Amino acid sequence: MSDKLEEIPDLVTGEETDLQERLSKIDATITKLGDSKVAEYKETLSLRLSNKPIKKIPITIITGYLGSGKSTLLDQIAKKGGRKLAVILNEFGDSSEIEKSLTLTNEAGSSYEEWLDLGNGCLCCTVKDNGVQAIEDLIEKSGDKIDYILLETSGIADPAPIARMFWLDDGLKSNVYIDGVITVLDSEHILKSLEDVGGHWHREQGIEVHDDGESGITTAHLQIALADAILLNKTDKLAGDKDKILSRINEINSIAPVYETKFGDIELGNILDIHAFETNIKLNQDSLKKGAFHDSRISTISFSFGPVTEQQSENVEKFIQFILWESIIDGQEIEVHRSKGIIIKIEGNPVVLQGVREAYEFTEINKTDMILSKLVFIGKNLNKNDIIVEFENQTGLKVILS
Repeated sequence: MSDKLEEIPDLVTGEETDLQERLSKIDATITKLGDSKVAEYKETLSLRLSNKPIKKIPITIITGYLGSGKSTLLDQIAKKGGRKLAVILNEFGDSSEIEKSLTLTNEAGSSYEEWLDLGNGCLCCTVKDNGVQAIEDLIEKSGDKIDYILLETSGIADPAPIARMFWLDDGLKSNVYIDGVITVLDSEHILKSLEDVGGHWHREQGIEVHDDGESGITTAHLQIALADAILLNKTDKLAGDKDKILSRINEINSIAPVYETKFGDIELGNILDIHAFETNIKLNQDSLKKGAFHDSRISTISFSFGPVTEQQSENVEKFIQFILWESIIDGQEIEVHRSKGIIIKIEGNPVVLQGVREAYEFTEINKTDMILSKLVFIGKNLNKNDIIVEFENQTGLKVILS
């Protein structure tokens, strides 16, 4: 019997859209091919199918207090089109139902609804694996109807657990990835929000918050600290104090760009597809050059140092672990909410640091325009001088710029 397998092209790249169909058709040739050849071909095809590059869907987290303009921003994004959007509405309400409505908008402007079970009606409280899996399943069921996801969080939500949930290692073969965290601020009320420890003012306005007052940190602090871009919205209603507002924002987070908006109108390239959690790190040099800002609760600190040896790079990572996990510097308890950085090596490729709370990752990159290493931390009770002393003691390195 001639080897009919040679008549079947074995040039499967993994990019084909009909791999499953090819597999199903092989059984029809079972009488023409030897069993071993069929098994060999199916095994090869299945292997290539499993290694097929996964199309990853970006997720942008949109956070901010109720009334800040998050929904208006979503409307603006939808109107400008160009994407097949899935909008997950996660606003906390009185309903005890655990289902949330997901509206899918296609290019023609029509929409349909799916029901996404988030376990308890609040995404930030959902078990990590279940939350990611639910959205992954939804994407698979939707076919090609989604190419971008916008997740509007509850106004009372700390965005860090949500960000960590979608901040996935590339090796996990997830079909979603976090693109960035966008925080929308009501310019009229943000200063009051930052001072509303315990949430008393918000409750008087009928806005539920979870601030207990014990930490001295409001939800607004956390939402600004985790932001990769900040929208200072409703500036048309602002009578004054804009410089004071911008200064307060910079006190908390001096690496996120701040965009002044009216009705959430913004160039989409400033907030979508920004790849804030990927290796092409973008540190806001203009802001960092201003030095450290000191809010009494959450602030940004940064410092630079020269290229390092491999051993010194390991020492820097041990210092990162100490800062994130031990949470004590010179007897003072600290909290790091966001960390970024780049380590330039004397030999070998640079590595980029990305971190959310106690979770962090070092990723090697091919090149960078930066010639100095830099670390940036956003968090509570960060005394820059104390942290630099600890860094120099643990690593044996000297800070060049701070």
